[in-house]
Amino acid sequence: MTTNQYKKQNNPKAGHAKGGLTRFFSDLLDGSLLTRNTTSAVMPFILYLTGIAMFLIFNTYYAEKKAREADQLRREMTALRIRYIQTKSEHMYLTKQSGLARRLKDRGFIEPTEPPVMVKEQKENKGFARSLFGQNR
Repeated sequence: MTTNQYKKQNNPKAGHAKGGLTRFFSDLLDGSLLTRNTTSAVMPFILYLTGIAMFLIFNTYYAEKKAREADQLRREMTALRIRYIQTKSEHMYLTKQSGLARRLKDRGFIEPTEPPVMVKEQKENKGFARSLFGQNR
């Protein structure tokens, strides 16, 4: 009788010292990854993930752009508020009676010392018919 003997197994992967990640990148670079049958079945999912990644990248850039615009508008708003307050205080100073008198003194205007007097119109004696019909002759 013969004795049992172990067969040598031909394992092509046993000769390779490459790890899973290294093998993936080498298959990707030499193009053999794209020629497998399983790749064509997974291609819609890969395209879907690529689309989502592109959308997220676009959304991030868009949000950063809007944040920069909002910051610029906030700075501009602060500058305009400061300018408004300065202009308002300058206007208040220039329209005070003492400020007007000082500016108009050069042109020959002087501030009156007497208080203003109310001017009243003298009414003429109108007849009843004229006051009723509004005839002013």
